[in-house]
Amino acid sequence: MKNIFFICMFAVAAFAGCTDDDELYKNSGGSTEETSPLPNEDIDLNLFEAINLNYPGLEQVKAWYETGNYHSAAKALLQYYKGRIGISNPNVSLINSTVKEDEEKWANDALKANKYRFYINNNYYENANKKQPYSLLGADKNIDWNFKPEGADNEYQKQLHRHYWLPFQAKAYQKTGNEQYVIEWKEVYADWIANNPKPETPDEFKWWQLQVSTRIMGQTELFDYYKFSPNFTPEWLSFFLVHFAEHADYLAKFKYRDENNILLSQGTALAFAGTLFPEFKNAADWQKMGFEILNEQAKKQFLADGMLGDLSLHYHMGSLVEFYNLQKLVAQNELPASILSPEINDILQNAAELVMHFTYQNYFIPKSNFNCTSALNDSWMKTKSVLSQNFIKYSEMFPDNQELRYMATEGTEGTEPGTEVKAFETSGHYIFRDGWKFADNKTEGTVLIHSNNYSEESMSGADWSHNQPDNGTFELYHANRNFFPDSGVCTYMDNTDSAVKALRRWFRRTDSHNTLTLNNADIAYAKGKLVKMAEEPQQMVVTENRGYKDNDFTHRRSIFFVDKKFFVLVDEGFGTATGTANLNFHLCEKEADATVDVSENGAHTLFNDGNDLLVRSFGTGITCKEKEGRFSVKNDRTYTTRKAYQLDMNKTADSPVRYITVLYPTDDISAHTIQAEFTDSGNAKNVSVKVVVDGKEYNLGYQL
Repeated sequence: MKNIFFICMFAVAAFAGCTDDDELYKNSGGSTEETSPLPNEDIDLNLFEAINLNYPGLEQVKAWYETGNYHSAAKALLQYYKGRIGISNPNVSLINSTVKEDEEKWANDALKANKYRFYINNNYYENANKKQPYSLLGADKNIDWNFKPEGADNEYQKQLHRHYWLPFQAKAYQKTGNEQYVIEWKEVYADWIANNPKPETPDEFKWWQLQVSTRIMGQTELFDYYKFSPNFTPEWLSFFLVHFAEHADYLAKFKYRDENNILLSQGTALAFAGTLFPEFKNAADWQKMGFEILNEQAKKQFLADGMLGDLSLHYHMGSLVEFYNLQKLVAQNELPASILSPEINDILQNAAELVMHFTYQNYFIPKSNFNCTSALNDSWMKTKSVLSQNFIKYSEMFPDNQELRYMATEGTEGTEPGTEVKAFETSGHYIFRDGWKFADNKTEGTVLIHSNNYSEESMSGADWSHNQPDNGTFELYHANRNFFPDSGVCTYMDNTDSAVKALRRWFRRTDSHNTLTLNNADIAYAKGKLVKMAEEPQQMVVTENRGYKDNDFTHRRSIFFVDKKFFVLVDEGFGTATGTANLNFHLCEKEADATVDVSENGAHTLFNDGNDLLVRSFGTGITCKEKEGRFSVKNDRTYTTRKAYQLDMNKTADSPVRYITVLYPTDDISAHTIQAEFTDSGNAKNVSVKVVVDGKEYNLGYQL
């Protein structure tokens, strides 16, 4: 029943939009009769400098303005916006409520009665169990825009100024009709503007391009949800539009310096601003610049294999959603189809397919919501519900793609993708799998994702980067269990807080990943390359990376998926460098999940539910020792401890270090014996190993 008001107003607007301008705007330019006793000084006259008064439909606005009746001009402009048709925001639904339960909660948390508890993101709660954000109510009873929770990193303040909670309040208003949301939006936003004026130069903080872009996108939604409110007055319209133009002009003036997801967000915001508010004098310029950025950057930022150049699946998926919304924006507003270059369609389709290959089989478990992706490269694992929403969008973007249709319908329609080794060579990701749908027999459902990235960035001192110095690492998923989940991120960076800085750096460390290091040092370069790949006689990928600046040490990792049942890793360290090589492994999520078998140079898990993993390594002169392991799924500075260990081997100048590791999924740890040895001469041009599992011999190798 609460939606009746919006449905009726939408119908009135649609009906009014069917009339011509003379009917809709009576006295269009022909009357100077005063319609409001309210004073002109309540109207921000900058509005009439920003608006194109010659735009079709604004005849009455222009007439009032030319007589000096600014209040009536603003009132006529508000009436125009209430009745405007032909402009559609794909992110807004005025008919059906789209506010989620948590969003409505955060909308209410943000009210003054609840002490201005502004939602930032899920990493910043005063009470995590209640999902209750921190209060910004200061001692003087005003909003403290400089508030930062004790121990929080820099990202809290950055994301505070993106105003994420404001669109939640607008959607809650659309559902409930509660005018308090509108009243407090006006108070809070006016206070923010007063306390955070626009700078005249590029800003790294409150007016950083990502903050401005996010605010603009939110404001395009707020406007449509609130414009029918009796509290949305001509005075407020002038204030809102003046500062909307201020935001868009600032964004157009200062193009972001780097070519990454932030620049894509800037292009998206400008495209939306120019398209949804064509009445502004600068709207065409905003729109043009926005689409130019998007068309240019899509070709640059999405690599040849489909991965976003940030090398983070989180930002990769976020950028795809932006392009989905842009396609909807173009279609719904009948813009020329070429405004979003057709050349990027294949790029975006490759990007969508990449997400599909990064998805674990537990995505197909009915009525579940497990994490279904890896967390490599400063990313975040995605739940089934998030993935499902995205696959539905991808299928809508590319309706002829039957594999994306398969993912969107959870396997009920479309074509099941293949199980060949999938190489994303440009970004450096390689994926093995034995199938797609989930099998509840605990003997199937295996995915190994190997990350050996290529990046032009130096890894040294790049604590801020999304790209971690983790070349050679992997995650191994089997039967709805991730046995080698990435350590995670734990926190954003804060150079002013030594504790936060130390946390960030621990989780970025090379030896905090499942890879080979020299003297436990971080690598300086991620120049990963594919050396060899094969489907027969066993699936195999060979990659390498020369990661150290001052040491000649190249890590080559060969991965064999033997009979699609278990994995054999061959790790080699070549070069003249000397010291101690360390093969690092980090198991499961909690200490109780696994134990390290020091005397066996390996480990095994302790689930005892028919789904365990046995790990054994072999080589000359190995020393095994336990080490600190951590696992974090959020950026809230919390983590659990877990089992980790390293296998040390002496590295001399004239010989390589060489390890063989067997990763064996099993329902009974005690039922297996595993042996392995090298059967080659140890040169850099070939590998030959013999692995014996329960008496069965496997001869694996390759020649370069």
